[in-house]
Amino acid sequence: MSLNQRSLWHQTHTQQDTLSASPARLELVPERTSDLELYTADMLRRTQAELHWYRSLYEHTPAIYLSVNAAGIILSINQFGANLLGYKPEELIKTSVFNLLELSDRQRLSETFIELFSAVYPNHSIKAEYRLHCPDSKITQVKTTLKILPDGEYPEKSPVILMVCEEVSQATNQTAKQVQLAEMESLTHLKEEFLSTVSHELRTPLTNMKMAIQMLGIALQPEHFVQEMAKPPAERSKAARYFAILDNECEREINLINNFLDLQRLDSNAQPWVLETIQVQQWLRRVVELFHARNRGICKQKIHLRIAPHLPPLVCDPFSLERIFIELLTNACKFSPPEAEITVAVALNCQNMQFQVINAGVEIPSSELPHIFDKFYRIPSNDPWKQGGTGLGLALVQKLIKQLEGTIEVDSRSNRTCFMVQLPLQRQV
Repeated sequence: MSLNQRSLWHQTHTQQDTLSASPARLELVPERTSDLELYTADMLRRTQAELHWYRSLYEHTPAIYLSVNAAGIILSINQFGANLLGYKPEELIKTSVFNLLELSDRQRLSETFIELFSAVYPNHSIKAEYRLHCPDSKITQVKTTLKILPDGEYPEKSPVILMVCEEVSQATNQTAKQVQLAEMESLTHLKEEFLSTVSHELRTPLTNMKMAIQMLGIALQPEHFVQEMAKPPAERSKAARYFAILDNECEREINLINNFLDLQRLDSNAQPWVLETIQVQQWLRRVVELFHARNRGICKQKIHLRIAPHLPPLVCDPFSLERIFIELLTNACKFSPPEAEITVAVALNCQNMQFQVINAGVEIPSSELPHIFDKFYRIPSNDPWKQGGTGLGLALVQKLIKQLEGTIEVDSRSNRTCFMVQLPLQRQV
């Protein structure tokens, strides 16, 4: 075979081999493409089914899922949560989450946002409870957990806050209130025990001090000392002035502690009652005479009695009634000018016994009248004679009168003040 013939034969066979091989390659390519498309389509269906499952789970989970931006604008909310709040999801999107809360809780939520953005740790979350302001809502209060979503997990340029809210049921609220009430009662009991113990511990040394002061007065030259004490304060000797200060201040502290303990007993309803039938005419004269005898140091006024005739007997606790008059008379003496008149009047008013303690020369401002029965309250600049006081006397009077089922009123005008007490003639045991 010549060279030309061999070359021609080689080309012919090469082309035939190429043509015969080509169909085998063309058959393999479409078979691989079909498998890839089927795999991709199957994966897409699986992913879509999974996304649908998670979406359904998100929409119907029994809680309120909110995502909001830093300004509080709602970006998304699940279907169940929107229905629970009484809205459709599209009604809440792009509205402020603050509008869903009571006015008093909106500021708290704003402060929570600030705290959340100021947190050091990126996964920091905050729990809080808020009251809702949604007219058609099925719930009134929610327990909320707030957390900032990590960067890149939401298609927003600004940070996104996830809020998960759960219903606080009425039963839970009631239980929480009961627990809170029990804690408050326990704290009140501990406070009362502490104050009672402290008061008793204070009263013992003060009683000893009072006795020592009285013994000191006896030990000093009796006749000379009595003469010194009878003089006006500015003319007394130093020893007499110091003795008067010790005696008055010790008596003042004892009265403070006694009043405080009495108030504690009244608040805890531990005050014992002894009901007796009182003949008011004789009883009131005796109380005023005893008061004047025991309080010559502070009572420089003239006390007048005005008793209506033929008064019926009064069923009452005489110890409590005497305490009421002692406090009212002490108050009148402290805040009346020397040599002024104090009138104690009693008369029958329907089925009540009406008592009045009237002092002239002083007037209580009308703006102060609602507060004079508050504990430890003292009227500013209403003590021109610097008598001092604890602010417990009138509070004790009001408590005692209330327990005696009576009332007390105050009228102060035209440089005159009148405390009027009304007590029922008969009181149930």
